Amino acid sequence: MIAYEIVDMFTDTPYHGCALGVVPDAAGLSTADMLAVARETALTETAFVVPPGLPGSTYGVRVMTPAGESPYGGHSAVGTASTLVRAGRLAAGEAVQECGGRQLTVIAGADGSTASVAGEPLLHPEWDPAPLLAACGLTDTDLTGTPHLTGFGPAFHILPVSAGALARAAADLTDPVWADCADAVLLAWDPASRTADVRVFAPGYGMPEDPACASAALGLGVWLGREKALPGTGGRHRYQVRQGTGLGRPATLSCTVDLAGGRAHAATVHGRVTATASGRMTPPGRP
Repeated sequence: MIAYEIVDMFTDTPYHGCALGVVPDAAGLSTADMLAVARETALTETAFVVPPGLPGSTYGVRVMTPAGESPYGGHSAVGTASTLVRAGRLAAGEAVQECGGRQLTVIAGADGSTASVAGEPLLHPEWDPAPLLAACGLTDTDLTGTPHLTGFGPAFHILPVSAGALARAAADLTDPVWADCADAVLLAWDPASRTADVRVFAPGYGMPEDPACASAALGLGVWLGREKALPGTGGRHRYQVRQGTGLGRPATLSCTVDLAGGRAHAATVHGRVTATASGRMTPPGRP
């Protein structure tokens, strides 16, 4: 039998935040087996813990959606690490997750974990946001700052808009723009509280709207530095992301970004993790 858990990330309330399936011992499963399990859980992502292959890695992960494999694993690291600590398979503290040939440092705890990234973020040349705004039911008059295509790891299309525009935005899933622009990260920034209310549309990744996206939250730190939206251009700054409210799955992502001359060079995202369900599955292809 295959043991699995379902946890809700970036929340301390069951059925809020972002649901993640975790299979703590997937060493004996084939790729086809993992995909079958991911289709059975029918969650956005299911993380399968496997032996690591790179020096310095604590454990390996393969992340599956019902349609295929995700090569990054940044979004699910928080929930995977906490699940392993709670199950007694990983000591609390610093660990290195390996996924898709990449390593990600995680500070793991039983009820929440922190993922950290460091290095030069992706910074793309300026691009025309008009088609993406139109696909979200918005125009350039809704913008409150400069859009950027940036992030640590995957690059996100970050679009700062007013609170009113954020509330009325709706993604047209049939718009051809999603073939070239897989996502749209809409944010309404409140400098007084250093809080961003965020909606992430990601039809290009097979997700109409994401209730919580750690990778996008990290990319937001790059945008904040470039836009001089934080009190200073150097040092470590804290900010918070609220997401998923309109989906009935409110999530809170607590973040930091390290700046030098207004440019981000490291960032972290922390989230609470709540165990919601557990069970056992019959291995695929067996009676």
